[in-house]
Amino acid sequence: MEKTTLLPGSKRPSMLAVGSKQIGPYYWVGHNKNGIDYYAGQTFKSPTSGKISTIKLFTSMVYGETEAKLSIYEFDSASHQWKNKKGEVKTFVNKNMEGNWIAFDLKDIDVKNGAEYAFKISCNNGGMLAIAESPWHTFNQYADGEEWIGSSESEKGNFYNDFDLAFEVEFEPAS
Repeated sequence: MEKTTLLPGSKRPSMLAVGSKQIGPYYWVGHNKNGIDYYAGQTFKSPTSGKISTIKLFTSMVYGETEAKLSIYEFDSASHQWKNKKGEVKTFVNKNMEGNWIAFDLKDIDVKNGAEYAFKISCNNGGMLAIAESPWHTFNQYADGEEWIGSSESEKGNFYNDFDLAFEVEFEPAS
């Protein structure tokens, strides 16, 4: 289910958010002992012209310590093509962050109303994150996007329109 809301308690009452914050199963991201790197991502549509301020993901579990990298791209959903990289941010994640929402602060990422974007999350330094997905019994939780999973063996990956990551993208509308 698409969610576009004013965030309660925000000092910027014009802040908007989209996503699905219902927690279900999870998908592992990072370098596995089998030698394969696993990645995940999500496509979404901007509800406004302005800037992305933050993308939040829920970490169900954390194995070891790792540097999580979130990259954001322009996206074409008709052809499932990742377009221009808009930016990326890294954050250090450890076991103490397990079971919490992790915020990736993205400043100065311009977006256009109705345009499609996507993010990918990957991990370095040997650790792994279990990124929460929306509950599987609730299909198409966020109708304006698709979950993406890939690996070092399948860089193109696969898109799933009946599944979504548990995520939130916060937007600051243009003034």
